[in-house]
Amino acid sequence: MKKLAIRNSALAVALMFTLGVTLASAQDGPGSGHHKMGGFGMMRGLSQLNLTDAQKNNVHQILDARKATFESLRQQSRANWDALRTVSESSTADPATVGAAFLKLKASRQALCAERESAMQQIRSVLTTEQKNQLDTMKQQRMERFRDRMGSQGS
Repeated sequence: MKKLAIRNSALAVALMFTLGVTLASAQDGPGSGHHKMGGFGMMRGLSQLNLTDAQKNNVHQILDARKATFESLRQQSRANWDALRTVSESSTADPATVGAAFLKLKASRQALCAERESAMQQIRSVLTTEQKNQLDTMKQQRMERFRDRMGSQGS
């Protein structure tokens, strides 16, 4: 009985995740997000910091050096997403298989986030203290907007 409850819970979590990601993806149009800006949207935020030409060159070098890694991780996440969707949409979806696919997707997205954070730390090293503070403020504002949107969707 307990095993069945765990399986059903895993399936429910995976399906809820799938629905959430699908809805979020549906809001993204062509050319939005990280594809448009090349550096996972980093350049959009950095463009508001009044970077010097030397800083812009450094940032471009950092992002160019990581471009292949970002692309590889993005492709891996996409493949894992497709695999999760395939197993979860099956008429005979096995909760264990769906759960395993979900965990694989989660791991690939965490790897992508870790790489993005590493790049951001490297980029921060070329910023002035004032620019770092401004970037931190922008990040906090973005998080507040995100929380506001999520709060209004749950109402």
